[in-house]
Amino acid sequence: MKKSPIYRKRALALAVFSSVGVLLAGCGGGTAGAGADTVSVGLLEPLSGPFADNGKQARLGAELCAKQINDDGGIEALDGATIELEVQDTGAAAPAQVANQLQNLIQQNELSAVIGAWASSYTLAASTVAEQAKVPMVTESFASEITARNYRYIFKVPASAELMGEMAVDSVLELAEQQQYEIDEAAVVADNTSAATVSANAAADQLESKGVNVSTKEFFTPGLTEGESLALKVLSSEPDLIFVQGALSDMALLQKAFRNHGYRGPLLGAGSGFVATDYAKTVGPAANGTFSSAGWNWDLPGEEAKKFAEDFTKANPEFDFPGQEAGEDCAAIYIIAAALEEAGSTDPEAVREALSTIEISSGPATILAPDAVAFDDAGNLENTSPVIVQWQDGQPVTVAPEKIASADPIPFEE
Repeated sequence: MKKSPIYRKRALALAVFSSVGVLLAGCGGGTAGAGADTVSVGLLEPLSGPFADNGKQARLGAELCAKQINDDGGIEALDGATIELEVQDTGAAAPAQVANQLQNLIQQNELSAVIGAWASSYTLAASTVAEQAKVPMVTESFASEITARNYRYIFKVPASAELMGEMAVDSVLELAEQQQYEIDEAAVVADNTSAATVSANAAADQLESKGVNVSTKEFFTPGLTEGESLALKVLSSEPDLIFVQGALSDMALLQKAFRNHGYRGPLLGAGSGFVATDYAKTVGPAANGTFSSAGWNWDLPGEEAKKFAEDFTKANPEFDFPGQEAGEDCAAIYIIAAALEEAGSTDPEAVREALSTIEISSGPATILAPDAVAFDDAGNLENTSPVIVQWQDGQPVTVAPEKIASADPIPFEE
């Protein structure tokens, strides 16, 4: 197993970082082959609109780890070339518009790779552009459909949306049994984006397979203006458990409405607003005790995860912990850096070939897959699994699987 130099020479400490410290540009990119001064990597994320909290974390994680690599000497195989992030805000655009945004980003820059686009519906559209342009794309999106199309240039780092929904259900049902809390009736409500729909349907199927009746399933368009009417429809079946998923602003409206109408039972979701760093501050008391599956959490065991969390909060003191997307995009940057070292070139085809065979057994990339970082033939990251988090006292803490949990779950409210 070959180990890239980027994992042999990590800096011992990180200087205080600001977003100005990372090279950001609207155009320009590296030149193929050794001797390039910079390597251009696209970053396509929702930095405004309903998913801005998640997109901002993605950007901060990518910027932080690009700076670490650059400060540590850059890409050794390219004579110390530095990583230059070419940032594009998707905003609240429709998927077809996001595809056009990536097309423009590729046309205006000589990209070696691109990271994005957070929302699975965005990534499904944008990855088709990346495939046609032959630019490798590393994504933090959940939907399994992304890697089910025989594309050669897409690489997905989190577990599937189906597994996210199923594992969240299993964990909460197990806890309910331990607490002798009966769950006979459940409701499912989610926005109609790709990953949320898949997770919600998987959660519903898993609940029914465990003998729980799911009489209510509701899907809505992101950007709710009020939560009362939808909450009343969901609560009409008197559920013992609600699976709910959506953007942070939508979760705030819905959860406050659930609580206003007397619901005190367990809530669980699968990422999105539930893993936004401002979730507890935005939702208020209703946030405490809620569960979610996540692709990564800040309190996972291991020195690399611990160091990243410390580096992130030092560089961004306005946050008490890094969000899911910060960890995912940091790992993505280090994976791309390792591929650049293997390829010895900024040529996107050479980088794609390196990504398809990459094997990383140590370093920051392993915060997502502790055993080893490698992709299967479809582009899925091997050895990665969801974690189950519960919000406790304003922070998401890992409560399952038990072998990596940092805290015990707090009991359900009666």
